Amino acid sequence: MNIDKNKLFLKLRNLSFLRKQSVAEATILISAVTFISKFVGYLREILIAKYFGATGVTDAFLVGSIIPAMVLGLFSAGLNTLIIPTYIEKKQNIGEEKAKTFVNQIFFVWSIIFASASILTLIFAPTLIKIVAPGFRDDSRFGLAVIISRYLVFFGFLNIIVGLFTGIYQAEKQFFLPIIAGFVGNFLIVLSLIFLTPFLGIHSWTVGQTLFGVFNFSLLFYILRKRYKFFHQFNSNAIEWNEIRKFAILLFPLFISGGIGTLNTIVDRTIASNLDVGSIAALNFSNRIWTLPTSFFIGPFSTAIFPSFSSMAINMGALSEYMRNIRKAISISWYIVIPSSLFIISLAHPLTKLIYERGAFDPRATSLTSFCVQMYAIALFAYSANPIFGRVIYSFKNTLTPLLITIFVVMSNLSGNIILSRYLGAGGIALATSITMTIGFFIYYNVTYRQFKKVYKDSSQTNFKEIFFSGTNLFKEFFKILFCSMFICGIALLFYRWCNAGSSFFSLLFRLALSGIVALVAYIFLSFLFKLEGYCLISSYIQNFLKRVFNIFRKFGFSFKRK
Repeated sequence: MNIDKNKLFLKLRNLSFLRKQSVAEATILISAVTFISKFVGYLREILIAKYFGATGVTDAFLVGSIIPAMVLGLFSAGLNTLIIPTYIEKKQNIGEEKAKTFVNQIFFVWSIIFASASILTLIFAPTLIKIVAPGFRDDSRFGLAVIISRYLVFFGFLNIIVGLFTGIYQAEKQFFLPIIAGFVGNFLIVLSLIFLTPFLGIHSWTVGQTLFGVFNFSLLFYILRKRYKFFHQFNSNAIEWNEIRKFAILLFPLFISGGIGTLNTIVDRTIASNLDVGSIAALNFSNRIWTLPTSFFIGPFSTAIFPSFSSMAINMGALSEYMRNIRKAISISWYIVIPSSLFIISLAHPLTKLIYERGAFDPRATSLTSFCVQMYAIALFAYSANPIFGRVIYSFKNTLTPLLITIFVVMSNLSGNIILSRYLGAGGIALATSITMTIGFFIYYNVTYRQFKKVYKDSSQTNFKEIFFSGTNLFKEFFKILFCSMFICGIALLFYRWCNAGSSFFSLLFRLALSGIVALVAYIFLSFLFKLEGYCLISSYIQNFLKRVFNIFRKFGFSFKRK
């Protein structure tokens, strides 16, 4: 076998997954890597459940870790979101080099702000713990939560910067590297739990989180600097303060929105701190199960489409295409999450038992966690669509409207938490979240529709009523998917007793896998029969992606000769 190594190296460098990716390529690529990464992530959660269970120690860690996220995470999501349309627009208007210089200045200024916020978090950690978890005040969990929050401040700082880096990569349509960095980072947490827990206890988790942050920051910074030529100059005298001020004005609503979004999680944990011990842990563990469908596909898909959305929002001539793409995005997300949510609701108990029930995670924790899973999964359809609508609104640099929506949703969630937790405990908190997610969906839909109607009017285009994105068509597709998904629910319920009777890990895994395969085959058949749009789009994407992969292999030109 004769292979020219130099030619092979050059061809590898030009492969699309190492450079820019299309939406379809990025979605499939991110999904594939995320699928592998999630195994490591779930191994991490399994180890945490095994070593610490749904106990007061786990509650303390989760409350302690939310403090850096609360103070520092206020900036992270907003910065990550806003840097994408800002960088794309500046690159088109003033050139790539000047756009990179502006990003350098953003990094320099905001790093100083984040460092100052980190110091304040370190100092006021006890006060913040008292505010977040009033149920911990006369509890041994309080001291542990304070220590953990202080240890994780450095991780919180690095995590925000990584969010900025990820936004830059996405603006360059490079989605692969941040996912790989997260995969390796999760693996470091797993190694810390395995090897350090006998010596450090719960702090092995803290060490793992810190290693995760250091690795992600170092890798992404190095590649941005070397390959993409960012962060070479930090001249404070050359900072364009007027542009920084404009960016800050746009960021401020996102800053508030991100803070309120974080507040939503804090509200859940604050209310749960007054419930039975282990309630906070149960909410956290349930989150890993009900978000399975969105983690594997919807998250990568919404990430992949945002840079394209931002480009189309700038181009007034592409608005019709933009709206068609939104409809496709929603159809694909619903095609996946609606049947998945019904399957998860039907088999929540055996799924939770499979993933967590071992060591310190006992049957009581399984029952509590699986109930939370069911309550959360009710609104998966809204959970998958809301980020897409939100990114559409952000692509037009409308940062105020999502802030107002977030405020309304959080206030509704707070009311729901207080009322429903009295009757349903931790499950009531999960149900309140589902109700507010659903309300948020209808608000987001209406705002998005009005946003496009206004843009079409401003651009003097008259074909708004003829566009593909219409409420009637979208919700007709929803009910078609729901009808087909009911068969999955029926199959899952038929398998429930048999699945739940699994006595060992592999027996339970086999039973759940078999029930899932049967349900999936039935759903694909019904999708073909009813011509569901999500089925047609995904089939087309996969076929095109496979063609590109085969073409790449053909271009290698391998020649195999016998010796």
